[in-house]
Amino acid sequence: MIDTPTPTVSLFAAAVTEAARTEKRDDFWVGYSGETIPGAEVADYLDALRGLLEQHGWIPAYQQDDPEMPELDESMSLKTLVLSMWRYVREALGPDRGPLTLTAAEMKAASGDAAVVGDRVLSALVAGLTGTSSAIATAWVGRRGRTWEEVRDLLVAGAGFARAHGPVA
Repeated sequence: MIDTPTPTVSLFAAAVTEAARTEKRDDFWVGYSGETIPGAEVADYLDALRGLLEQHGWIPAYQQDDPEMPELDESMSLKTLVLSMWRYVREALGPDRGPLTLTAAEMKAASGDAAVVGDRVLSALVAGLTGTSSAIATAWVGRRGRTWEEVRDLLVAGAGFARAHGPVA
């Protein structure tokens, strides 16, 4: 298990109260499998996600004009086109890609139901922070100007929230 750092100034201290209201829904802690996911499992997933981003680095979004993206031309066969795109995707998500977006890190750390509920926890915290009835954490994280410290605080707050409010195994 990864040690959970204490954020210097958490943006999410006030958001926890609002998120606690959201998590009262009957299905908040239920994964796609239909089973209730323990808070500790969700917290471990969020800690692992943070660790992955700390290891590889974090970026809000990949560049639209990635120079490694293969050039496509009309003379390519469908097979060549598909193979070219497959290689690009495999390399982009491979172990040596470098900095990851939150979405790419979620794909690497895929943890089934814990990931589903973890995303719900993060989104509830973002909704509490922004004062909206709903929000999507990956969209908030990808906004221009977002910092790693804010993203790390979200992941730390999410893990803490899951441990404090999630169901016990």
